[in-house]
Amino acid sequence: MRRSGARRVLAGVLLLWAFMQAGWAQERKTIALGFTGRLSEPIAQSALQGAQLAIDEANALAAKRRSPLRFELLPQDDHGNENFAVNIARYYVKEKVAGVIGPWSSDAALATAAIYESAQIPQIGFTATSSQWTGMGNRMPFRVVGGTRELAATLAEVATRSLQGRRIFVIQSDAAYSRALADTLVENLGGSAQQIALARYQVGRRSTDFHAALKAAEAHQADVIVFVGLYPQARAFIDGANRTRTTARLLLTGGASNLSLPAPLELRLHVLEYEIARPHCPQWKVVTQTYQRRFGAAPTTYSFYAYDAASVLTAAIVQAGSDNGDKIATALHRMRHAGLHGTLSFDATGANAHPRYTLLRYQERWQAVEVFAPGSANARQEACS
Repeated sequence: MRRSGARRVLAGVLLLWAFMQAGWAQERKTIALGFTGRLSEPIAQSALQGAQLAIDEANALAAKRRSPLRFELLPQDDHGNENFAVNIARYYVKEKVAGVIGPWSSDAALATAAIYESAQIPQIGFTATSSQWTGMGNRMPFRVVGGTRELAATLAEVATRSLQGRRIFVIQSDAAYSRALADTLVENLGGSAQQIALARYQVGRRSTDFHAALKAAEAHQADVIVFVGLYPQARAFIDGANRTRTTARLLLTGGASNLSLPAPLELRLHVLEYEIARPHCPQWKVVTQTYQRRFGAAPTTYSFYAYDAASVLTAAIVQAGSDNGDKIATALHRMRHAGLHGTLSFDATGANAHPRYTLLRYQERWQAVEVFAPGSANARQEACS
């Protein structure tokens, strides 16, 4: 009798477990997330792969915890064009995505801000760095890297203190990010305690001919040239400087350390990167190794930025327990997320509360020289999460 009773209890437990499993499977909820960028370009593909890695990790964790939530990416190519970005934003509203990893450019972010705000769709920017975007009073934009305001202040410090520039020449494009960065940089340099001879030159956002700009820098007798054009223009600028044998110290930003550079390269070349990952961070090592196994190539800095953007977005959705944009935004504002570059949190505007930058110098390969944390001396020594 006891054995028969035990069998009945065991059968009941197994049946209950089977019903629970079936119910859990039936309740599974797939949450769509947007990803927008110049997907025809390898650098954007590396960012998409970084985001996908974070999504896969979030889904694996959900399965381990028997959570019904699953995430999927809906990537769209905006071709670096604001009109495409607007159409993609309307598509994402129709598809009811819970959030967007992007937009890619500041022009696209500014053009689509009202659409996403009206639909209450949070955006996590990882390359759109215009401080204007997060300063418009909207609740839905967030950014995991620093903005043009913090970047400009750091560039000014690097150009005048680290590189000892006194005759500084700024080359910009006509894109929103580049204009905003150049304007704020020139303002910072103009207010410097040092006596700075300053000049600037603007090219088109798709220009690859920098001969006239470099000639103007030579005429200015520049000792430091700060290039704040777009990433796709950086290699052409370096090639042009190499051909003209520019002797000024060159300072670039925005992913330039990902470039494959010509040899020989007789330039004094530096780049200021947004929160570039540090090899001694355990989480960074794990992500790098996983990425290489999965995609058969080394990740770029954009892979890491996109990974952090996707990671913090999925974590906020889990914390909110909802795909409601307002609840997700509330969760994002309250979060202190363990990112690849230390603790990630957002200020009241959605900007990264504690952005950091690393200055690298090129000597046959990129080497880290100095870490900068605008507004916080202690953040320079902050340990990895």
